[in-house]
Amino acid sequence: MMKVFICSPYRGNIDKNVSDARNHARMAAICGYCPVAPHLLFPQFLKDSNPEERILGITLGVELMKSCDEVWIFGSTISSGMAYELEKVRELGIPVRLYSNNGDRIYPETMMIDDRLTDAFRMAVRDLKFA
Repeated sequence: MMKVFICSPYRGNIDKNVSDARNHARMAAICGYCPVAPHLLFPQFLKDSNPEERILGITLGVELMKSCDEVWIFGSTISSGMAYELEKVRELGIPVRLYSNNGDRIYPETMMIDDRLTDAFRMAVRDLKFA
């Protein structure tokens, strides 16, 4: 079974972002993938409000990402934690898929005309290897 890393925001509206991440992981599982969502795991015992623990959580998440076959990016906002993860995705060469927050696929070839995306999002995903 292929493992997919779920890349979506955690900070900000944490309740909404956790709910969204659960939905994204559920979608992956129902589609036959093994979802890896570290932002649903590590905040259970690491404090995101503590800078050292936040960095540790994101670093541990990247370790999990290394064992994944793909990274699925959800939403139209790239948080600072996601931006760090995407830099690691570039280094590792892991293929990515893009999805809107409601799970609709975003295709790289039409990103420039997709009104759901901001220029900041387009810049954040540039040069990634798309699945």
